[in-house]
Amino acid sequence: MSYSIYQVELPENPEAIAFVNGFLARDRAGLIWMWKNLLWIKNTTATADGCVQVKAGICAANEVVMVSYWRSPQSLQAFFKGKFHRQMMQFVAKHPESLCLYNETYQPTASGKYSHEPQGMATIYG
Repeated sequence: MSYSIYQVELPENPEAIAFVNGFLARDRAGLIWMWKNLLWIKNTTATADGCVQVKAGICAANEVVMVSYWRSPQSLQAFFKGKFHRQMMQFVAKHPESLCLYNETYQPTASGKYSHEPQGMATIYG
């Protein structure tokens, strides 16, 4: 098995960010909402202006984590202010105990390592 590992050259002050967000269903209503809306959330995020890629992973039957890659913090902020994000948050406003939500953002300080085709930050800087 032979393949090459490569890195990408990041600009001195990279603007792109990775956004990690998770959903942890705390009750039956949260679990149903999460599984009913998960694909819609992934697709809506993936097609938002400035979003380059979304990866979703199942951690447990009641927990999902998504990582999305954005061209800039401003594009992510615009998504937060948009109608789709407001729609996502309506359930939380009505059922504050049903879901545990978390999110974090990261800017690259060094290149990751990649093989075959670009993924993640390599889709922006590769």
